Amino acid sequence: MIALGAMSGTSTDGVDVAALHMDPDNGTIQFLGFHSDDFSPALRHKLLQLQRVPFKGIDGQDPINAMLEARHELTQAYAKTALALLNTHGLVPEDVACLGAHGQTLRHRPELGYTYQLFDGALLASTLGVDVVCDFRSKDIALGGQGAPLVPAFHQAWLASRGVYERAAVLNLGGFSNLTVLEAGRHGVIGGDCGPANCLMDEWARESFNQPFDLDGEIAARGKPCAALLEALWRHPFFHANWPKSTGRDQFNSEWLKSCLQEAGAGLHADDVMATLLALSVRAVVHSMPSGLDAVYVCGGGSRNSTLMAQLRLEMAPVDCLPFENLGIPSQAVEAAAFAWLAVQRIQNKVSNCPRVTGATRGAVLGALYSSL
Repeated sequence: MIALGAMSGTSTDGVDVAALHMDPDNGTIQFLGFHSDDFSPALRHKLLQLQRVPFKGIDGQDPINAMLEARHELTQAYAKTALALLNTHGLVPEDVACLGAHGQTLRHRPELGYTYQLFDGALLASTLGVDVVCDFRSKDIALGGQGAPLVPAFHQAWLASRGVYERAAVLNLGGFSNLTVLEAGRHGVIGGDCGPANCLMDEWARESFNQPFDLDGEIAARGKPCAALLEALWRHPFFHANWPKSTGRDQFNSEWLKSCLQEAGAGLHADDVMATLLALSVRAVVHSMPSGLDAVYVCGGGSRNSTLMAQLRLEMAPVDCLPFENLGIPSQAVEAAAFAWLAVQRIQNKVSNCPRVTGATRGAVLGALYSSL
C-alpha cells in the first residue's frame, strides 16, 4: 500500500510530504518520494503568533477566529503540498491508502496533561479524497506519556529494514532536537528530546538580522560563544532532567532568551549570541548522547547547517556522524515519512508509541481517523 505523511515542525517554515510503499505481509518499507513547500509569509506570521505565550490574537483579530482561520489555511497548505507530490510521481488519490498529518504544534504541556496540534483532518480528507490520520500525540499523553517524540518506532523499523539493529542512533535536528537510540540485542529503543536545535537560532535571526534563519550557520561562524550567556541558558531545568522528557516553544522562546540575555549582561554582539545559541544546541545533544555508539544518523533542517554539523562532529568524535541519506531517505523527509508509517499503523490498529521513550503507561494505537467518504 502507498501512504503519505505530512509534517510541519516547530521551525514553522513549511510543509514536508513524503510517500512510502509498505507491504503489510512482509513488513518491507520503500521510500517513493518527497515534496516540500514553504509557508506563505502571511501564514507563517500567523502560526508564529499563535505559538507565542500568552496569545492575544493576530493584528487585532478575535483570538479564536484567528486560530480557526489559520487552521483552515494550514490545512489547505497541506493539501496543496500533498497534491504536488502526487502529481510529481504520477499518482492519484485513489492510489493512496492513508495520509498521516502531524499539524502545527501550538502548545505542548504534557506535565499539565495536554498538547495541541492545529489541523483540520476532516477538511483534508474531503479536499484530497484520502483517509487522513491526525492528532497522534493525544492518546500517549492520556496514558501519562509525553506524547513525544513519536518518531523512534519508525526510526527503529526503517533502520532494521537496512540491517541496523544496535549501537546506532538517529538525531533529528528540527526546531528542537531529539534522539532515538537503538539498544543492543534488538530489545527496543530509548530516546527523547534533547533541547532547542534551530528554533532559538531562527528567532534570533528574525529579530536581529531580519532573516528567516542563519543560512548554513554563517552568522554563528562569525561570532564567538559567550560563556556567561551559555551558562545562563544551560541553567534551564529541562537540560538536567532525565528521559522521558519533551519540550517546545512553551519553554524555549524569545521571552526566555531575553531573560537569559539580561542575566548574562549587556553589550553582547548579535553574532556572538548566535554562536552561543549554536553552542547550546550542540551541548544539548552531546549531553543526551549515551556511550557505546558506533554511528549517529542525522536528519532534519539542522543537518544542512554546516557550522552546526562541524561542531557536532567535533564534540561527538570518534562516533561517526552520518547523513540519513546513507539509509535511503533524504534528511528533510524523515519526519514526514515517519507520519506515513504511523498512519499505516493506525489503520491496521497496531501499537506505534514507545512507552520507554514517552513514559506512557502502555503501548497504544495512535491517531484519529477521518474517512474521505
